[in-house]
Amino acid sequence: MLIFKRILNFKEETVQASEQRQTTRYAVGPTFPFKTVLTLQAHDADGHLIVTDTSGRDWAGRLMNLSSTGASIQLHNAAAGARGEACYLRFSLDNYHLQLAGTIAHFRVYRDYALCGLSFTFPDFPTQKAYLQLLEPVAIGASLAPIDPKKIKQTAPDLHMEQYSGDSSALLTIWRSGSAGALHSFDFRMNNYGVRWGSGMTELDTYGLTDPAGKRSPVPLRLTEAQQEEVRWLFCLAVPNLAKAVPIDVRKFLNQLVSA
Repeated sequence: MLIFKRILNFKEETVQASEQRQTTRYAVGPTFPFKTVLTLQAHDADGHLIVTDTSGRDWAGRLMNLSSTGASIQLHNAAAGARGEACYLRFSLDNYHLQLAGTIAHFRVYRDYALCGLSFTFPDFPTQKAYLQLLEPVAIGASLAPIDPKKIKQTAPDLHMEQYSGDSSALLTIWRSGSAGALHSFDFRMNNYGVRWGSGMTELDTYGLTDPAGKRSPVPLRLTEAQQEEVRWLFCLAVPNLAKAVPIDVRKFLNQLVSA
């Protein structure tokens, strides 16, 4: 099941050719809205696998990080698993559900929690595409890093601009005003789309960066209402994962927009 039907249309040949994300892990923010449940094989009180029990055990958990090939999830310390065992990770939000088969890469139990790392097994590209759409906003937010101020050209005399770049051509531009550096406006480019806001605006403005042929446009392009809705949703999913390199006042402000 796809989260986005009009944007983030990943192509199989492009995904297979890209190797950048195979080893990159993206931290998932604690307010990322998807609920996750990990199904593990049944174990006895001593932690031994019960081979005759094929029903499995469901454990709700908190995602710690995601990559293009796997995930790490924090569970209750009563959970049990071992390297090489099969498992299933389910993502859900309202009417959206995605279940991925996986194999445990490592399982560690601590005093207060257990930590399970797993690698996914995608049965086909449509399933992989559905997962990549879920990963995309996490990667966009978590990968942001500051651009050297010396490389930023200040164009507004009364405003100070700062920028943060990340994966999928992500670029968060912030303009501040006044001696206290209050947030005046922002522009957040994500993949081939953007969201912007300025002081005095009552709602977010969305736009496209590529034309229907996939060519980069020198000017922002108008989107259909359906596309606008999905771009806002992409923004809402990216913001909870903003890297700590983004100033806390900016993170708080954007999170307020998402939760409003």
